Amino acid sequence: MLLVGDVRLYRELLAGALEDEDGIELAGSAPGDVAAIAVGMFEPGVVVVDANSVAVPDGMRALATALPEAKIVAVGVPDDEETVVSILEAGVGGYVTSDQPLAELVAAVEAAANGELQCPPRMSAALAKRVAALAAGEASNVAHDSLTPRQREIATLIAEGLSNKQIARRLSIENATVKNHVHNILVTLGVSRREHVASRLHPV
Repeated sequence: MLLVGDVRLYRELLAGALEDEDGIELAGSAPGDVAAIAVGMFEPGVVVVDANSVAVPDGMRALATALPEAKIVAVGVPDDEETVVSILEAGVGGYVTSDQPLAELVAAVEAAANGELQCPPRMSAALAKRVAALAAGEASNVAHDSLTPRQREIATLIAEGLSNKQIARRLSIENATVKNHVHNILVTLGVSRREHVASRLHPV
């Protein structure tokens, strides 16, 4: 394991505490600006990073990109859903908040080393919600791309609440043509009612 942080005293104190933990082999420590070089020298499996030394989430993302072989565990992360989700999306493999004890950091490091994520139920629920939203967005994009240009145009008007007659007048086409398009749009989007078209085009 490698420690990364800009405050040397903090690194040394944390290193001293972790050296006595079974199952953790401390390779060394380094400030944030030479983290990539240090990783190349020590080749650690886990890099523990002081969140106050790296911009969140952009700095974490850059670090994860530069160190693809290492699992990153962020220390001192604010205990709020938005920040936690953002750093996990940036590629961080584990985290502990500012008020969690050393035992939680050890557990997070061990979990990250095994490809697992340790987090409280509240954050697990937030991550599950995020995954569901991403899946809904992906499904929506696939369905949207399956529509023809004319169907997309009509689907947008349906989502705006226009009736078949209003759509026919807006596009200067026959009402029967609109009705046929609406049927095909519902089938393609996998919905049974026109009221559901908006949710498929723009999932929450």
